[in-house]
Amino acid sequence: MAEKFDFEKEMKRLDEIVANISSEKLPLDECLALYKEGQEIVKKLEKALKEAEEKVEKVIENK
Repeated sequence: MAEKFDFEKEMKRLDEIVANISSEKLPLDECLALYKEGQEIVKKLEKALKEAEEKVEKVIENK
């Protein structure tokens, strides 16, 4: 069963990733792995926002 997408949870994880990378205390390979994870999260968040925007537009059009 697919896990429900939790926008706030993903944003929190992205904030954690940014903080970790910004700390400059991690090895480069770990920073790169976190960066890749962050990019994947950004794609999911952008998709969720686009879908929400489309739903709002449909509601507006139906009024």
